[in-house]
Amino acid sequence: MLLDASFPPPLSASPPTPPNMISQAPSLPRAAAKASPVASHSTTSNPFATSMNSAPPPPSPPRRSTGAVRRTFSWLIVLAVIGGLAAAAFLYGPDLMDRATGDESIDEPEAPMAFPTPVIPLAPIRSATYTVEKRNTLGAVETYTVTTDYETGFSQTTVDRAEAPDLEIITAFDSASIRRVDEPVWYSLPQGEFPIDSSMGRTRWVRTLDELLPPAVRAFATVTRATESVVGNEPTRHLVLTIDPQHLLAAPPVDPNAVVDPATSPAPATPLPAGLAVTPGTDPLTPITLHVWVDNAGLVRKLELPVALGGDTITVTSVSSEAFVPLFPAIEVIQPLTAGALVGFGL
Repeated sequence: MLLDASFPPPLSASPPTPPNMISQAPSLPRAAAKASPVASHSTTSNPFATSMNSAPPPPSPPRRSTGAVRRTFSWLIVLAVIGGLAAAAFLYGPDLMDRATGDESIDEPEAPMAFPTPVIPLAPIRSATYTVEKRNTLGAVETYTVTTDYETGFSQTTVDRAEAPDLEIITAFDSASIRRVDEPVWYSLPQGEFPIDSSMGRTRWVRTLDELLPPAVRAFATVTRATESVVGNEPTRHLVLTIDPQHLLAAPPVDPNAVVDPATSPAPATPLPAGLAVTPGTDPLTPITLHVWVDNAGLVRKLELPVALGGDTITVTSVSSEAFVPLFPAIEVIQPLTAGALVGFGL
């Protein structure tokens, strides 16, 4: 048969591989590996798995051991915070309480560490309004708000008591009228020595710096801190003073009405101003610290006394050279004081 020349010739066959002449040991037959079954819900082998089994498997329940560890750790944090607050209260509580109750020098600009010199003249003081914070025999704080005319002796006092009814007292000449602020009836009583009165004169409650600290006392007083402050609307210098009590224990109070003859009556070593006296039992080795706020005229606008000097806080609200006349109650609403009224007053 003739071959067509246009047809490509067949590929030449590879020469046969010569047989391996090396003898080999006969091998045992191997078992074929068994194919692993494919899960019917596998998305790889089952295209309908996604649509038929779209719901996710239910979540496994939380381990109780992990929750217990978290609760224990939370309690440890709470106990640590409580312990820190208790430690801070123990270490800094008294200092914070002192600042909250009287020390207003927080964030106040510093001032020269010296007694200030008046820069404006002090006008004559005929009447004044001030508050006095005192502790009664039960330890509760009572606030007296007083307006007094030092020439006539007229005064009006409101007593704010925490555990008893508030009172209002008006004094004139040799008598006084008293009532509860929540009742219209007044009761008359002979004028006596009230806790706050004007029998000691103006310098008992409203004083200049020189009247509060005479030169003999100032010689033993040390300014431990001075800042610029404000009392009400008056700019003041806040002085923190420390006084050696040994120079005050033997000093009698000064009587402002007494006539002293320097030739026959020697002046006391360290006189105290009117109304001030060292409390019996005061430790003579512990320095006495007091806070004084002085305005530009040299008037003491606020005074915080330690327990060793009575513990009062006196704040002068206003002073005036004008007369003060209180609003006296009508005679028809004034009744004689009775024992029942005293019980109602809480006295």
